Amino acid sequence: MRYMKPKLCYVLPRYETADASHFSHIHDFLSKIGGIFDVYLIVEKGSKPPVSFGYTKSYVIKSKFILFRIIETKIVLLRVRFFGYKDFYVHYSFISAFFASIIVKVFGGRVFYWNCGEPWKYKRNVFREIFERLVYKIITHLVTGAPSLADEYAKRYGIKRDLVLVMPNWIDLDRFKNTISREDARIKLNIPQESKVVLFVHHLSPRKGSRTILPVAKKAIDSFSDIIFIIAGSGPDENFLRDEVVRLGLNKNIRLVGAVANRELPDYFIASDVFFMPSEEEGFPRVLLESMAIGIPFVASDVGAVLDITPAFMKQYVVNAGNAGMFSEKLSELISKDQKEQSEFSAKLTESVMEYSVSSVVLRFRELFL
Repeated sequence: MRYMKPKLCYVLPRYETADASHFSHIHDFLSKIGGIFDVYLIVEKGSKPPVSFGYTKSYVIKSKFILFRIIETKIVLLRVRFFGYKDFYVHYSFISAFFASIIVKVFGGRVFYWNCGEPWKYKRNVFREIFERLVYKIITHLVTGAPSLADEYAKRYGIKRDLVLVMPNWIDLDRFKNTISREDARIKLNIPQESKVVLFVHHLSPRKGSRTILPVAKKAIDSFSDIIFIIAGSGPDENFLRDEVVRLGLNKNIRLVGAVANRELPDYFIASDVFFMPSEEEGFPRVLLESMAIGIPFVASDVGAVLDITPAFMKQYVVNAGNAGMFSEKLSELISKDQKEQSEFSAKLTESVMEYSVSSVVLRFRELFL
């Protein structure tokens, strides 16, 4: 008897070939779950992904005007339900989660809504706050990245804890194993071989710690004159940082390289000595998985699920958000380690990240629907 794959509608907020955001990791993931599910892929913005993603059918929302987009989204979700897809997995989109929930309440089915962050830390306008709380009430299950976050979502939004499911983020380890050498990466990126390199990769906004970068960098430069901070990312603080780097005369030690496509990030990680993540708010940051996959130690803020995914031997390098002095101290400590200690850290990190391989997490994803 022929095996029939379970049907699943997956809603992806955006598809871009050279995406510099976390959405690029979903590309690897979709190609894996296509072997398990009959996937109807809905893309809210962007272009149609290649068939190698493994979906059975796909649809890209075409309308540009917000009201028409909402109407089109509702119609497409309803059509998908009539095609026999009863399970909807919505990645971050409140609009799609709302309409999918209304549809399954009438015609049957389930909505699994992924959200992973600390939205309660920031005030939102009244309408958005009311709407988002409504969505949390009508979805079948909220899915988030770690037990500590699941507890917080349940408490903050009045969701029954047993309706909040946990699935960690993932990383395609093969993509991070097949890298060029450190020496070649530095040549490619025009970085002196003898320099100490600290890497920041994130959206350039206060929420992601952009205002902490320069105070920390200034302290580190006082201790290591040849240190280079590479800041990869774009956002509302990009121009502010560029102006401040010039004003402070730090052009030699701080490089702002703009947004970098995720597929190009391994070169930046392999060329670095330490990764730096001073975020004020996080969910389950994939950049830490990327750092671990390359074997690069990190200093990060104690926010979101950072402690959950940090190996025990690295927890001393997770510090309070906004503490520039402690960030600088911990960065200096890691940079000063000798070659033997660096190699030991690297080996432990690459071993620790194995549990977050895309193949392992796909199995966890499958269990959500059992």
